[in-house]
Amino acid sequence: MNARTKAASPSRRMYLGALAAATLAVTCASAPARAAEFPTGPITIVVPFPPGGPTDTTARLVGKALAKQLGQPVVVENRAGAGGTVGSTHVARSKPDGYTLLWASTSSLAVAPGLYRNLSYSPLESFEHIGLVARSPILLVVRSSLEVDSLQALTAYSAKNKVSYGSAGNGSINHLTGEWFKEVSGAKLLHVPYKGGAPALADMLGGQIEMTLETITVVRPYLESGRAKVLATGGATRSPDMPDVPTVREIYGHDFESYSWTGLVAPAGTPADVVRKLNAALHAAQDDPELVGQMKAGGQDVIKTTPAEFKQFLANDTRRWAELIKRTNTSVD
Repeated sequence: MNARTKAASPSRRMYLGALAAATLAVTCASAPARAAEFPTGPITIVVPFPPGGPTDTTARLVGKALAKQLGQPVVVENRAGAGGTVGSTHVARSKPDGYTLLWASTSSLAVAPGLYRNLSYSPLESFEHIGLVARSPILLVVRSSLEVDSLQALTAYSAKNKVSYGSAGNGSINHLTGEWFKEVSGAKLLHVPYKGGAPALADMLGGQIEMTLETITVVRPYLESGRAKVLATGGATRSPDMPDVPTVREIYGHDFESYSWTGLVAPAGTPADVVRKLNAALHAAQDDPELVGQMKAGGQDVIKTTPAEFKQFLANDTRRWAELIKRTNTSVD
């Protein structure tokens, strides 16, 4: 018999078995060790929208607070395009080690699955959910010169007059909120899509359209100057900052609820210990009075969740928007 085909001796078999066991032990022990040491270098938060907007600004504030908690630099990288799906796809395909995170939002994770048939990621399966960061209700805003002071008056006015509302584009959160309002109220509204929320707001203030839907962050200067007024909030409850402004839900019933929210997710497969460490750091950042004050000044309510709670929140929000998109036959074309 050839030497290469001879059966291994008992001593050799014992040696090989011991070597395999030792290798397995080292491999299994290395993952917890790496998680315990995490992070050992810079962390990148990918914002799937252009720099300078409210979403980007909030990400940078939170990134700064996270860096203080984690003891490592946190870099914000903008990868804009296709309603936030370009940057989201990039993170979904990134190495699952906790060093590349996605600044998740209503548009990129909750709305996109209902709009894009060939989306290359799943909001629930392609990511590990670290935590919700903050949210702000969508407001229904008209210019002050429009002679309506309530949603009921606006609905009645629309039956006899042309009423147009502007949005940041087809499929945007303000577009979908407008269509939802039409559905529950029966108002006759014409949607005018713009390339961004700023030109829509400018045209509303200038009298070219009658209404827009935005967060308090965007419209606050015009409310304070008296050029615009809020008829209702899309929140589930009234805002403490605007206690006299009713919600759409309390006027028309239904389960109307429209928020612009942000959160943090990592690529699927990121170690659970790393996710827990990031969640703990996020919670510590959310307790930072400086960050809370900055978020509050921007009209955002800080929301703390566990990873499981955030995933359930996202599942509910994704279902809600997908059902609305289907009912209203909304598309991005």
